[in-house]
Amino acid sequence: MSFFRRLVLIAAVLLMAGLAGCSGNVRPPILPDYSDADLEAQTAADNQRALDDLLGDFPDADVPEVDQVRLVTLEEWPFAMAECLSAQGFLATAVDGGLSAGAPTGQEMPYAIAYYVCSVEYPINPRQMVPLVDDQIRYLYDYYTQVMTPCLEAEGYQVPDPPSLQTFMSSYGQPGSWAPYTLVAEAVSSQEEWDRINRLCTQTPAELYGG
Repeated sequence: MSFFRRLVLIAAVLLMAGLAGCSGNVRPPILPDYSDADLEAQTAADNQRALDDLLGDFPDADVPEVDQVRLVTLEEWPFAMAECLSAQGFLATAVDGGLSAGAPTGQEMPYAIAYYVCSVEYPINPRQMVPLVDDQIRYLYDYYTQVMTPCLEAEGYQVPDPPSLQTFMSSYGQPGSWAPYTLVAEAVSSQEEWDRINRLCTQTPAELYGG
């Protein structure tokens, strides 16, 4: 599916980086010590991917020079993008941790260019874009099994049985990898309930990125 036909809706299951949840007695991860150069390289790589997406769909696009405005967190990204795209005349809305936006008929190339511009102006903090190291994945597993799962079950939601830690770590980030919210997303009855359960049983613990 081409870039301009995608509905840009990033599920909260994947990107909602809630910072209010308690991680109980789970040991925080040992975070990687990335240098400024490492982080700058990550942002440059993300920007290059955005450019490649644009030119892949529109090889003749007139790509403007773009300066970064500021880094945003995963939580801030949908709002920054929606505001930026709206300022350029396109309908865009932040929706429960994701972005809903699309190109009007006949405006596919201008929309794709605007999306690229906004992506470069408001890149996600590279600390949240680099791959998780093993101790972060271990921490996420502990949080999922010791904090999130009991929280969801106390609210009446069923959670899939967890794999072993070794299996979770080896499959993390791959399609079909285990996540407690898999059945919640199917069972939730309304947007209001989805918002409530996400606030109560935060999907991403604050300490995952050192918050």
